[in-house]
Amino acid sequence: MLLWLSNLCNASAVWFQMITIPWVVWEISESPFMVGIASGMRSIPFLVVGPWAGVIADRIDRRKMVLVFQSTIAVVVLAFAVAVHAGHVVGALGVFYALVFSAITGILHSFIQPVRQAMVANTVPREDLWNAIALNSISGNVARVVGPGLGGVLIAWVGPAVNFYIEGVFYILMVAAVVPIALPYREETTASHSSMWANLKQGFGYVVTEQRVLRLLLVACISDILIAPIIHIMPVISALVLGRGSEVYGFLVLATGIGGIIATMAFASLGGSFRKGSYGLLALVFLSGSAILLGASTWLWVSLAAMFGFGFFRLVFKINNNTLLQSTVPDALRGRVMSIYHLDHGITPLASMTLGLFAEFWPANLVVLGVGILALVLTIYAYLAFADVRRMT
Repeated sequence: MLLWLSNLCNASAVWFQMITIPWVVWEISESPFMVGIASGMRSIPFLVVGPWAGVIADRIDRRKMVLVFQSTIAVVVLAFAVAVHAGHVVGALGVFYALVFSAITGILHSFIQPVRQAMVANTVPREDLWNAIALNSISGNVARVVGPGLGGVLIAWVGPAVNFYIEGVFYILMVAAVVPIALPYREETTASHSSMWANLKQGFGYVVTEQRVLRLLLVACISDILIAPIIHIMPVISALVLGRGSEVYGFLVLATGIGGIIATMAFASLGGSFRKGSYGLLALVFLSGSAILLGASTWLWVSLAAMFGFGFFRLVFKINNNTLLQSTVPDALRGRVMSIYHLDHGITPLASMTLGLFAEFWPANLVVLGVGILALVLTIYAYLAFADVRRMT
């Protein structure tokens, strides 16, 4: 329960930042490309730091590691909140400050995120892993509902500084929740007997040689590289395609969160009945369809429906894929494999920058439509070619 509450605080903080930074940059620059850059700067460090964070997570106390980095990020966020409140984040220099802030928080999160995923598996026996991952996903989607809806309204009413103050408070609460947590299912590790470089090579070697694990990661790339970046250009969709403001931007992302909550609650109650590779791939087909619908729409209610499907089917796929992956990986390698799994946190923003660049030259909805079609084609190929993933249970 404490881990769930801490993850809820962490996810809420992340969503307040994810909705506020793009809007701050959009207000200053009115550039879709800079919006993509701002989203990318927070997550690019995952590509460099993430794998080493996984190595460290397999060598030391995972709980203490989270406490140190989460406390640091609370200080950074509150400092940026003061800067925004004082009126220093304006003009071209303000964009620079926002990018630096995003990069620093990205570095800190790249140490935290793989460890938090590994901790979920360390708190429950393996037979309860499906429910634990599903319930953990609920925390992210509750945050997706509260963060965008409330954050968008607060931006319009009182300005973005309040959102950063709230984000900092969430991180403080998260630290308080982690302090008493125990990890009874953490297995003994021998990683510290070898060098960190040897540990890193062992983690990548396992992923490359274990075919099912590799294919689960490849399938995840369709969602994380092609579909997930769409959320980062929603300010552009809201402003230029739908002709609306920050409130509608918040409600579009809110619809995603509601879909995710319904998906996670439904599948947690099923107790793993739908924990099959084929179901995850089918969910990815419908997720691609939701992106196509969003790209084809110029009507608010259709776009809201597409975003609901976006949230629902993406969470069905992610819960399924994550559970199958963690059920396959030995705990001694869990930190390293999950850090590779979370490389999407670095690759997704690069894709966001690419979408933002395309949206500079073509209508944003047509860019989304093209991405959805490409995702659908790749998903159909994966369904036909990855028979071992389809048969996984």
